[in-house]
Amino acid sequence: MSESNIKRKRRRRWFGLIACLLGTLLGVVVGEVALRVYVGMRGWTPNCYATGAVFFVPDSTTGRTLRPGLKLKSSTYDIDVNSLGFRGPEISVDKRPGIRRIAVMGGSSVFGYLVPGKDSASGQLVAILERQLKHDGCDVSLEVINAGVPSFTLAQCLGRFETQVAPLKPDIVVLYLGWNDIPLLISETQDQPLPQAPSWLERTLAHSTLYGVFRYRLFPAPNPQFAPPPSVSTEVVPESAARFREKLVAMIQAIRDSGAVPVISTQVMAAGSQCDSLDKYLGETPEQVAHNTELGRWLNREIQQLAEQNEVTLMDTAAAVPCSEEVLGDAIHLTAHGHQLVAETWAQGLSPLLCDASQAASNDPQAVDPSEPVQVEAP
Repeated sequence: MSESNIKRKRRRRWFGLIACLLGTLLGVVVGEVALRVYVGMRGWTPNCYATGAVFFVPDSTTGRTLRPGLKLKSSTYDIDVNSLGFRGPEISVDKRPGIRRIAVMGGSSVFGYLVPGKDSASGQLVAILERQLKHDGCDVSLEVINAGVPSFTLAQCLGRFETQVAPLKPDIVVLYLGWNDIPLLISETQDQPLPQAPSWLERTLAHSTLYGVFRYRLFPAPNPQFAPPPSVSTEVVPESAARFREKLVAMIQAIRDSGAVPVISTQVMAAGSQCDSLDKYLGETPEQVAHNTELGRWLNREIQQLAEQNEVTLMDTAAAVPCSEEVLGDAIHLTAHGHQLVAETWAQGLSPLLCDASQAASNDPQAVDPSEPVQVEAP
């Protein structure tokens, strides 16, 4: 074979390879554009299929945290995260004069896993609490920060408070947390690595709608489990329980050191004493349901005791909110109606604190201590 024929064959091979690559690239571009048009027509964002990769970015203190500026809308989610990394509208770092700022901390139950941000308890709290304050004869301007992050444990909430929430100088910090700590409470392993954000490559690829379809629709991750594991032999490990108590006390102290007032709320959960009709959320066997029920009730009892021991205002939301499928969508996550009932309970508990502080500021700053505990009883 002559040298010219060899060169022609090489050129044809290169041409074929380039044509194949260009055809593949064109197909990818066409597929990406077509999918973006499709999701746009449905009112969704281009990242709607890659929810597992777009929520989080790395954080040196908590392992991962919410992606600032995240916008995600799909058939399941309607999420806006502001530039400071909190779900909800934009806020300034500095409080406006005369504003009382309330931060609500916890995991996905605070974040509002099943509802749009405006329907979360934090999203509804301003309007509900302002009505309660007006009813109580107080004129207070409010701002509520939804500082919840899905999957966050107490230790991660403490880290988030110290690095991201405390600089915003909240006046009151509501703690609605604990359920995510159950796997740690029943584990013999004391030092467990913090969950990490997806890799840089995964987070970058997640901007592609086509990648989201192939990666998360064809090879979906296992469905999240919101109840403790099925083993009925697991119990709270004493060392882990002691560590949980230490972390909660440290959280209370960190809030007080920042100049804010800590307030603790028990969690509405399928394991609650009023929730026998929601056993299906807690397991597949009577033994598993009974065991997980006891774990949840242990958690709320422990939180109540720690609030009393540390003279922290307690809102027993779990007792105040009636439990049903209209309130809970799974073992722990509230429906929009459930979030409303929780916000109403919080409003009853927070109004005395805010009224006392407002009256003290307008009369004699030493007359009333706004951090004095106020016990909210179930109606």
